[in-house]
Amino acid sequence: MQKFWLHFWFGMSAADFLRAELIWTPARRILTVRLFITLMIVCLFSVTLRPPSVVALSFSFVMMLGPLMMDYTMTLITAWQLLKLELLAIVLSIVSLAMWGDQPMFLVPWSYGLITLLLFYSRVSGTPTIPAMLYVFAVLYNPGHPDQNIYGALWLLPTLGLLAFGTSIAAQLILWPQDPEILLQQQLTERFDVIIRMLDRLAECDKVGESGFHLDTKEKPSPGSASRQFTLLAHAEIAHPALRVKHDERIDLIVEIDIWFNIASKLNRLIFDANPRLSLTEYDRAKLRAIATEGRDLRVEFLGHGLSVIESPQNLSDDRSLQSVPFNAVTLLLHRLEDAAMRVKKALASLHAPDALHETPEAEPEPRKDQSALPVWLPKHYWIDNMDALHYGMKFALGVMVCLFLVQALEWPGIDTAILTCVIVAQTSMGADYRKSVMRIMGASLGGLLAYVFIIVLEPALDTIAGFLLAIAPVLWLSAWVGSGSPRIAYIGTQIGYSFAHAVLPGYGPITHLESARDRVLGILIGITVVGVINYLLWPQRSERMSIKRLVSGLHTLSTFFCHGTDPPSSRQSSVTLMKTIDSDLQKALNFLENAQMEPGANQPGAEANQVALGLIIGNLHGIARVVQARHRYYLSEEFKSLPDTFHQRQDTFNRSISRSLLAVADSLAGKPAVATPSSRPALKDIEDSASQLSFDSTIDWPTAKAINACIDLDKILLDFMDELDSLVAGLTA
Repeated sequence: MQKFWLHFWFGMSAADFLRAELIWTPARRILTVRLFITLMIVCLFSVTLRPPSVVALSFSFVMMLGPLMMDYTMTLITAWQLLKLELLAIVLSIVSLAMWGDQPMFLVPWSYGLITLLLFYSRVSGTPTIPAMLYVFAVLYNPGHPDQNIYGALWLLPTLGLLAFGTSIAAQLILWPQDPEILLQQQLTERFDVIIRMLDRLAECDKVGESGFHLDTKEKPSPGSASRQFTLLAHAEIAHPALRVKHDERIDLIVEIDIWFNIASKLNRLIFDANPRLSLTEYDRAKLRAIATEGRDLRVEFLGHGLSVIESPQNLSDDRSLQSVPFNAVTLLLHRLEDAAMRVKKALASLHAPDALHETPEAEPEPRKDQSALPVWLPKHYWIDNMDALHYGMKFALGVMVCLFLVQALEWPGIDTAILTCVIVAQTSMGADYRKSVMRIMGASLGGLLAYVFIIVLEPALDTIAGFLLAIAPVLWLSAWVGSGSPRIAYIGTQIGYSFAHAVLPGYGPITHLESARDRVLGILIGITVVGVINYLLWPQRSERMSIKRLVSGLHTLSTFFCHGTDPPSSRQSSVTLMKTIDSDLQKALNFLENAQMEPGANQPGAEANQVALGLIIGNLHGIARVVQARHRYYLSEEFKSLPDTFHQRQDTFNRSISRSLLAVADSLAGKPAVATPSSRPALKDIEDSASQLSFDSTIDWPTAKAINACIDLDKILLDFMDELDSLVAGLTA
């Protein structure tokens, strides 16, 4: 049990976890105040207009939308998406009640099939399970009174669509509106600061203690960071259409800064994690100080929008010839660090230069092979590929039916929260289900306890609406504060607010029965137990297996990108698409891995070793993806395209060899028999020989020579990553 709670708190003590998750930051202050004001407005409408008890459900939707209000464009997009899902649920609820409301023999199987499909759709499309939640709430909470259920379903639109979403949007647009353009600039500026800090530390590495040094969280590459910046850019272009003129230039800047950051982070880990620590020469440290100075100048230019002419790059030049010279890992990264600084300078120059008067050709969509005229969901292979999602829908719909029968058999409507719990805790893996179940019971218990204190101690002394709102304000503030945190803790805040509102808001006035909060918590416990047993017995979706599936998907994506060779899709968007796809797969794999610790058997030594190995593989694939991204930038350059065909052919041979190796690793992870692939180092030797021959070509200018050196360096770094990946996968599958 002690290890279970240690895993629930993500390897920390409860005090350390709460201290880290409840920290008061400027961004959290804004979000907390918005949520608090929105919840107070919902309560004010509830006690004055007296809508049905469904108003308590709006608390959950306010808390769901709150953390997504990072900028006002995202708020509008998310609110519109949730509103469409809500309308779908209302229509299905009313139609179901009209057809089968008074015929339970038909309503039960109909509801089971419909909930299965709604959960299946949510899993495949990646949307919230709102339609299934609202259908259960509107149809199955009180199945004996279909006329009242139709009335309640119609009330979902004003209470959720107008009250919850409307007040949330108003709070975003009025209280400290966050412009996505400003947020993007802040994130890029922070990246500059982190890069400069890492470079300064490297330049003074002899003064840093030998032990006790750890990279700051912001200095560690993490999947999704660049993708979030692309999302902010898309939102900024919606809010400010004029920014689309320089869309490609901003894409270039985001990508080049990300490459620079990853190289600096890799060099920091290489220097400080080595035992004994690697040493840098005075020449290397002087070079690092020069790059750090260049970084400060670029930061000023980025903030001041003052760079319009590219200076001669000789001050940070790569003074190597094209001769094949052996370099160690530190030297390779130093060369790439220099070149990354120059590429950021070039990207800034393009961004701040006057607008070009030419039209940017739009990339033509690639023709789809074997495209069928049938809907995508009709062919058999679609359902086979998404069999996990179908099992997911069937399991949790079965849990809803079991809890429905229990509530009706016991004639105990107070525990009807068991029915809704089966849908709310529906997650993509067993570990995620267990974690959310624990958060739900913790939040509901605390919210119910606070409701008891309010009803017994405070409510008898209240006789005005103003006094009522002042009395509940501390609980709403607590709910908003916890709910504005990361996904690790935010759901506890949602449940605190919903449980408190469920017991306090309906029928404002003296309360003579106190079983509401008790029954709610008991119903949640029943729902968690039922769905936990079903999830364990029927098609258990282990987090470790789901994590491996995402890694295999990421490996196939990388392999496909390598198959393009040195002639990849000639668009910046291909690099963006690669980063987003890989980041999505790696982020999901990482989330699955965190939840794997909550599953039965996770404390076994073999299971813990597998989780550590998978974590290292995720970090390794993130590094490979960033190297591939950097190589792609060189492939798009005119200097690289002007190289002889012989060099391109040898580079393509190397890429195909890496592609086959990645597929072999994917097969090993998936448990399939992997075909042994030859080493890619002979192909790299051929590339170096070709570069050596080009060194005698007088037509090769400095930029072209630099592009050749860069690609060879990146190929060497890539092979180091591949060797590490092979050893990690071999240890995992042994």
